[in-house]
Amino acid sequence: MSSLLQLLPFFEAVARLGSFTQAANQLGVTPPAVSQNIQALETRLGVRLFNRTSRSVRLSDEGRLFFQRVAPAMGQIDMAAEDLRTLHGRPSGLLRITLPQLAASLLVMPYLAEFQALYPEVQLELFTDDHFSDLVLDSFDAGIRMRAMVQKDMVAVPIDNDQQRVIIATPDYLAQHGTPLTPQALSTHNCLRYRFPGSGKFEPWYFRQEGGQLTLEVSGNLIFNEDRLIKDAALMGLGITQRFVSTVRRELNTGQLVEILADYRCNFPGFFIYFPASRHMPLKLRVFVDFIREKRALQLSSQDAIIAS
Repeated sequence: MSSLLQLLPFFEAVARLGSFTQAANQLGVTPPAVSQNIQALETRLGVRLFNRTSRSVRLSDEGRLFFQRVAPAMGQIDMAAEDLRTLHGRPSGLLRITLPQLAASLLVMPYLAEFQALYPEVQLELFTDDHFSDLVLDSFDAGIRMRAMVQKDMVAVPIDNDQQRVIIATPDYLAQHGTPLTPQALSTHNCLRYRFPGSGKFEPWYFRQEGGQLTLEVSGNLIFNEDRLIKDAALMGLGITQRFVSTVRRELNTGQLVEILADYRCNFPGFFIYFPASRHMPLKLRVFVDFIREKRALQLSSQDAIIAS
């Protein structure tokens, strides 16, 4: 008969992933084995931990309370194991990062193969979600977000320099609708907007002006919650948008998109990786942060050299 401690990893994985199949894949067992261990745990505790349907697995009220108590303890066990591995100077184990899709495409994916080659014993899980996750309850080692979006009780380490925002549109759109000469003139244009999935608020547009920064709420008939869809709509000539220059550099270089209001281009704080202040930074996370910071610094230096030449 399995002990309570032996059953907890099955519960933690199903609670975090919301799936018996995904939990089985992560644990290296079969879905029936996960189900049997969950049933054994529920029998031991005398409560139903999950509400199961043919389509979903959700924590019951009792299961949610149990998970809130168990997740931090499981994290402590993982950190204890990580400390032992650190004694041998060998980064290893599962590293779970929550981040928006934009950060994944800009900061991680271009360097993923090299990171895996350098640290083959680190199992990296990237959970792309524009919602904000609870790092402790959702068992994440760290998250990546813009600095203004990081909770104040977190340790935030910069991994990227300031990002520049540019106002862009296709030549055809501007030929048909005219080119705005001031930020205020955008009020007569169709602006492609981004809505934050978590808060439901619209992303404001930022402009450099004498003495500080101008923030505007724009309007338009197309709204998205994914950065790449906004770029696709802009490339279709459906409106004007403001994006990070690094996400549209290729299209600007080829002339598919053109920058307007360049005199108002502003810098925006870059991305930070953050984790709870109560945690120490494990070796697997430390090498990840150092690696990404180094790669981003090299890329930005290369871009600056190209611009200077």
